[in-house]
Amino acid sequence: MKLLEVRSETELSGDALEFLGIEERTIAQADALLQENEVTERRWQESYTTLLKEYKRLNRQLDRLNRINDRNQLLLRRQHAKLAADQGIVEKILTKMRTGVQFDDREIRHLLLPVDNMAGDLLFAMNRPDGTRHILLGDITGHGLPAAIIGPEVSNIFHAMTLKGYAVGVILAEINQKLRDRLPTGIYLAATLLEWDAENRLLQVWNGGLPEGLVFRHGQLWGRLPSGGFPLGIVGNTMQNWGRQVLLLQPGDRVVLFSDGVIEGSNEAGESFGVQRLVERLQQMYALQEPLSAVIEAARQHIGGQGRFEDDITIVELTV
Repeated sequence: MKLLEVRSETELSGDALEFLGIEERTIAQADALLQENEVTERRWQESYTTLLKEYKRLNRQLDRLNRINDRNQLLLRRQHAKLAADQGIVEKILTKMRTGVQFDDREIRHLLLPVDNMAGDLLFAMNRPDGTRHILLGDITGHGLPAAIIGPEVSNIFHAMTLKGYAVGVILAEINQKLRDRLPTGIYLAATLLEWDAENRLLQVWNGGLPEGLVFRHGQLWGRLPSGGFPLGIVGNTMQNWGRQVLLLQPGDRVVLFSDGVIEGSNEAGESFGVQRLVERLQQMYALQEPLSAVIEAARQHIGGQGRFEDDITIVELTV
């Protein structure tokens, strides 16, 4: 089908040029005839016969162009139908895989708003056998097939290795190397991975390419968790920055992670919602004891109009 498309485009280009050439030549001949001062009846008849032949050629070329265009439209419709069918299959597979994923939501509030069925955001939470909690938030470049490929792969590694008791550093290295080996250039996973030791109130955070996480104490912003590493899948393990931020938290502290969809939504003036507005709205949310959805509504009001986001939105809050 691909070769047929290319041949059709070539035919269309050549026939279009020939059509324009005949059209220009016919018009030029007619103009020249009209410019002559004295034209005999025989001259008129000869010119009329010539112009009539050219006109018939134009009609034949036009019919050919229409047939080629119809064929191209048919090919496009077939391709679109095939792509829609393929996407439907992938969506069913992803939905089935996600419904089987274990998500430990103790002390966690979360909100996921995908822009389509094949979302690019990932959110996993699971405890190791020793009780240490792992929370991973990821944002895959693009949607569709990249999400279909990366999502299940990352999920399998995260859950299998967490269940076996591996530390976050080992899990991150495994995910990074797998994505680096298997994915084409330009597709990667921006991610933040938390390791929460509730018994010792110790939080370790690695952030590679996601917006900075936020830590609130007594309802006010207390700390930030900035990105320090490359997104997963871009560089090899030896070139990655695996440095982690370590925090000693107090009872009641809240750790908030989010993908960039919520802060990048812009209004008509081109102003994004931004981190500062997000912080202010979260502080207000804590003061009023509101649900996470209050933040999304604030972002929608900022965007205005239909309040439609252009990217997936994921927010997760851990209360320690």
